[in-house]
Amino acid sequence: MDIFERIRFARDQALAAERTERQRLAEADNADLQRAASVRLATRQAVREALDDVLDEKSDPEAELDGAAAGAEDGDDLGGQDSPTAQ
Repeated sequence: MDIFERIRFARDQALAAERTERQRLAEADNADLQRAASVRLATRQAVREALDDVLDEKSDPEAELDGAAAGAEDGDDLGGQDSPTAQ
């Protein structure tokens, strides 16, 4: 396995972890759980985006979501009102 295959694998793992964190965020029943899931999600997104930059590729986390969940996320990664990275 060459280095780029390993980086792609790590990126795909980060994408899978993003899905998990999105699910945890959706299921969080209090503000503390929502904040914790948001921080973890933002971290996973940053890792995935950094690996995308190294690979000069663009992964699409929204493509990984099913149709119902895709509409629930803003997915713009620009820190919009609905974004987990918004402050």
